[in-house]
Amino acid sequence: MECTIGGTRRHLSDLVHGLLGRGVEVEVACAARREPRMRADMSAMAAAGARVHEVPMQRAITPLRDAWHAARLAALLLDRRFDVLHTHSSKAGALGRTAGLLCSGAVRIHTPHTFAFSFAGGSGQGGEAAGPRGLLLSAERMLGRVTQRMIHVSASERDEGRTLRVIAPGRQRVVPNGIDPARFERPAGGAALRAELGIPAAARVVGSIGLLNDAKGHDLLLLAAARLPADVHVLVVGHGEREGALREQAARLGLARRVHLPGWRDDVSAAHAAMDVFALPSRWEGLPYSLLEAMAAGLPCVASEVNGSRDILQAVTPCGLLVPREDPLALAAALERLLQDRGLRERLAAAGPQRVRAEYTLEAMIERTLAVYREALGAA
Repeated sequence: MECTIGGTRRHLSDLVHGLLGRGVEVEVACAARREPRMRADMSAMAAAGARVHEVPMQRAITPLRDAWHAARLAALLLDRRFDVLHTHSSKAGALGRTAGLLCSGAVRIHTPHTFAFSFAGGSGQGGEAAGPRGLLLSAERMLGRVTQRMIHVSASERDEGRTLRVIAPGRQRVVPNGIDPARFERPAGGAALRAELGIPAAARVVGSIGLLNDAKGHDLLLLAAARLPADVHVLVVGHGEREGALREQAARLGLARRVHLPGWRDDVSAAHAAMDVFALPSRWEGLPYSLLEAMAAGLPCVASEVNGSRDILQAVTPCGLLVPREDPLALAAALERLLQDRGLRERLAAAGPQRVRAEYTLEAMIERTLAVYREALGAA
């Protein structure tokens, strides 16, 4: 895979370790260009028993470099007898499936983690595309013809692929991302983190955790915060290329003292404990891990209605509030409603952990993925 950041990076690591733990032989080819810390993940995979290769793929279309990387992948496939070739994300999915078609008898399975063409408008979710939308969609349709199974991390993503005829519906499967809920239940350390960051003990805190990039919509959260009462602070835990722009925006909005950007922290439990409400105003998603973690921690949640987030929060028992994408006014209204309505907060906080345990566990993700492998192999 080439998209070794955020949830895609985590998904790969969790899947590899889960498969190894079930006695599956695993070989990994991935990039670390976008996130050098991926090399630590690669070392951990190797230590657990996987064979790991770094191939410096990149997201943008670069024909000569892409051809070289496809040849690298083909060489890896030629001298080994694989049963399953499972590709992840756009560029690695294209290069890997092409190499597999030419050089391997393995069944080809692909997980998009959000289609690359979804970023280019139209019926997509917005954002910066890796290339022209028509070209990306046409390429995905051609590759879909030689893909035995496509695993979507959310039903919303599956439906998008079906609407745009990416692959025959009979070859689509949904395997949601999963977490270990026990890691996030009973969060603690919030008072100490608030004191460290200078957040008053009596303040109400709206929080978010994730990469600081356009996808996560933290700029929309700041626009919403400007409409909230003065005792409401915003805590955004994460790192990324938008950090400087977010600090400047907070200053322009007069929110510099109420917006806290501490960078990435490993003490996620303390961050959750410091929050009263969790917000994820994403512009696009596959299925967000941070929303699952916040729900497991018992936080009432607000999210934008994009792929993945709507799957998680729309349930028989509501688990959070959904607002239109790119709508800071609706986001502000939903946040204020939650901050003022204690009964609603408590109902949502109670429903979240139950839904995660029922539908979004790591164990279920690994077992469902293995089931797709067995099904594809049986059909082949």
